[in-house]
Amino acid sequence: MGSFEEREIEIVIENDRRYCNETYFMPNDEPEQTRLNIIHQVYLLLLEGSLTSVPITQNAPRILDIGTGPGDWAIEMSGMYPNATIVASDIGVFDGGLNDLDLPNVSFQLDDARRVWAYTEPFDLVHIRGLSGAFQDWNFIYQQAFQHLAPGGYIEVADTDPAADTVTLTHLDNSYFRDYTSAIRSAAEVAGSSRDLSHLRPCILSAAGFVDVQVTERTVPIGLWPEDPHEKTMGKMVLIALLEGLEAYGLRQLTATRNWTAEGVRDLCAKIKREIMMADKMTARVKIITGRKPISCAPVKEQQRNSLLKRVFDTVD
Repeated sequence: MGSFEEREIEIVIENDRRYCNETYFMPNDEPEQTRLNIIHQVYLLLLEGSLTSVPITQNAPRILDIGTGPGDWAIEMSGMYPNATIVASDIGVFDGGLNDLDLPNVSFQLDDARRVWAYTEPFDLVHIRGLSGAFQDWNFIYQQAFQHLAPGGYIEVADTDPAADTVTLTHLDNSYFRDYTSAIRSAAEVAGSSRDLSHLRPCILSAAGFVDVQVTERTVPIGLWPEDPHEKTMGKMVLIALLEGLEAYGLRQLTATRNWTAEGVRDLCAKIKREIMMADKMTARVKIITGRKPISCAPVKEQQRNSLLKRVFDTVD
């Protein structure tokens, strides 16, 4: 194992960026892989070297990583838990040399999590990171995760949102950056998804059947302004990832749904980069939510669970 399953791989080149299909808004080319590699290191710093915030007590746990990207998290988990069985799935393939890795306990799979999950054995951990905006129906994702977890198993979902209400730009209340993120959110709504942290609300996991729901929020620095060496290192990484990802965040959705030109997006991103470099003590918010499937619980019909989740989403929207 260790390589993606053999099947035809779709590649779409659009505005000089590579995408995995005709619809998903984020690219999967080399610049995006670099950004995701850096973000993985940021989470390691946030979690003080840990790969997950949930307990893994099984001798041979089964772990599912949804949206694995270049596979950094799954690869490191395979080393930390050599007896684990790890399934790392993604809608597209990154050029990270995964096919050359010898990882006997990792299976990289091309799969679309928006479709009914077909795994035949339950997992002890379902891990999802950085997929804000990827799914129109988070109800479905959480339902599938709940159904495919073993009793006592955990879900962990983490995200950050570089948008106007989650990023602090001192003295830059009226900025190109805020205009850009606002346009991206509007474009996402047209496409039927949300580019924010609305999927990380405790009530949604609870409605899906999870218990012991915990939320961790951290404010992370962007840039070299912190005096603490640990925070400064993190700030540098976040800054590089943000600058690297600016174009990727909005290029496809803005050109597809808002009639922007690629040149217009890139010109605005250049202005934003200059703006960010002049910002004073810029920060962002990272949110991690976890939940546990009860050891034993009364069976709930899928229709009843769907109805409850829909009411929760309608109430909090």
